Amino acid sequence: MKARYSAPVALLATLSTPLFAVSPLSIDASAQQDLTLTVYSQNLGLVRESRALPALAPGQAVIIQDVSRQLQTETLSIKGAGQILEQNLNTNLLSHHSLLQHYLGQELQLARRNPASGDESQGSVTLLSIEGDRALVRRDRQVESIPLNADWRFIFPELPAHLSSKPSLEFRSQGTQSPAPATFSYLTGGLSWQMDYVMTLDKSGKQMSLEGLATLHNSTGIDFENARFQLMAGTLNQPAPESFRKANLAMASMAADSGGAPEAFEDYQLYTLPNSTSLLDQQQKQLPLVSTASLPVTREYRHEFLAMPRPDNQRHRTAPQTWLSFENGADTPLPGGAVRTFAPDDDGRLQFIGGSRIDHTATGQAVELLLGEAFDLSVERQQTLLSKEYDSYLAEYEVLVRNSGSEAKLLDLSVNFAQPWTLEHASQEMTHSRGGRAHWSLDVPAKDKTVLRFRVKLKNPTP
Repeated sequence: MKARYSAPVALLATLSTPLFAVSPLSIDASAQQDLTLTVYSQNLGLVRESRALPALAPGQAVIIQDVSRQLQTETLSIKGAGQILEQNLNTNLLSHHSLLQHYLGQELQLARRNPASGDESQGSVTLLSIEGDRALVRRDRQVESIPLNADWRFIFPELPAHLSSKPSLEFRSQGTQSPAPATFSYLTGGLSWQMDYVMTLDKSGKQMSLEGLATLHNSTGIDFENARFQLMAGTLNQPAPESFRKANLAMASMAADSGGAPEAFEDYQLYTLPNSTSLLDQQQKQLPLVSTASLPVTREYRHEFLAMPRPDNQRHRTAPQTWLSFENGADTPLPGGAVRTFAPDDDGRLQFIGGSRIDHTATGQAVELLLGEAFDLSVERQQTLLSKEYDSYLAEYEVLVRNSGSEAKLLDLSVNFAQPWTLEHASQEMTHSRGGRAHWSLDVPAKDKTVLRFRVKLKNPTP
């Protein structure tokens, strides 16, 4: 019977008193062997790194320095460091306030500078409390209130062991028998990226080039040196903590092993940057991600209005919108982002002509960009008739389009109806209709105008 219980008893003895008796081991970023970051556009990043560790004694405290202060501990995974007994994120950082809190009720040296002479005097006091920018101290048998400003300062005897200048990760495990790299992966706030495009039109305005830069942001409190980056395009839903942890740890494993060209990942798009780079704390870094030399582009002018069965005697004047459209014929899906468009003037100098945003766009999908309002085109419309019939209204409209430019332009006119409608007459043929909308394509010659007149029956909704 003794032989049967000797091993568990020995193990129990090992896990009791000696378990936490070994000196803590501190590992900083210099032991890092590999670092990969997957960055999302929603103030979220996935960090996966490996660091060289020596053989660990059972229960030995291992302090991993240089980790994000926004580390989400519920997503932390440690591999290769033995069976984990506990893990902690130490964010009790060194500051003047944390030092004062630590020394509450203890004796400190208090120094005071004489503003007039500049001389300084020191004396022993007991720190009683801190409130805002004042402290209460006991000197001899008296209690004094002192301001926390440049003329008064406390002299602290030593730095408390539990306060550190940077956040750290601490864990204990059952130990390991030999030196080996350990892998740490976790989600963190403070990382994000955005996409910015520069679209350049050629002289004809029918071809364009597209350059896309990814801007990475780091506010985690630490530097990421010589890291491999992957950028996830798409909107992530962040569910309950447990399923969030499982889903993203699986994502960590898959993302770290991928590389090369952009690839579809689940319902998102994963971009792997070709070269390792560093992203320092509070740094914004721009890296090229998309480059397309020549794509056909179409300029369109659009205007729309709502036709309602109510009297309107005003003559409405407005400028139509200018749109650019193209098909993403590149091999790379386009992440959503801001697009700024430039075009050459008569002297060949590029001028900014408008900006917009695009959504995440797969290969082969159409992209439409609103640039602004046309300067040379103007639209005037007026209701010329409104009469009540038995179960409907009869309405007539006149739309006048002027073109003061030196080139002919095509206007896409859309008229929206809020109730069932029937076109009775139009001076120009309707291009098409869909549901509650009618479309006309109006040719407007240079230095000229064109007029559209139409009559429509608007049926009253059935009660």
